Amino acid sequence: MKFLTIIFLTIFVSMQAQEEKQKKSKDSIFLEIKVKNSDLQLEINNLKKQYDSELNKLKVHFKEDKKILRKSYKQRLKELRKTYKQQKIKKKKK
Repeated sequence: MKFLTIIFLTIFVSMQAQEEKQKKSKDSIFLEIKVKNSDLQLEINNLKKQYDSELNKLKVHFKEDKKILRKSYKQRLKELRKTYKQQKIKKKKK
């Protein structure tokens, strides 16, 4: 019984540690500082919000560019397949 309890506790603790590790974003960790001056802290918080919003915009833009690039290469692949398919048909007719 103690053995099962220890195993269960170990698994639970390791899962909790992994969740905590995944929650922290490494992108804006340099902006997560605390200061005593309330005005400065507000400015830092605003700066962090701006950084996060611009970062999200960049991620969305990158994702869109990636989709466009993928579509273009899919089209090129489709055209290549058509040309090779036509070449095979021509060879069979001879």
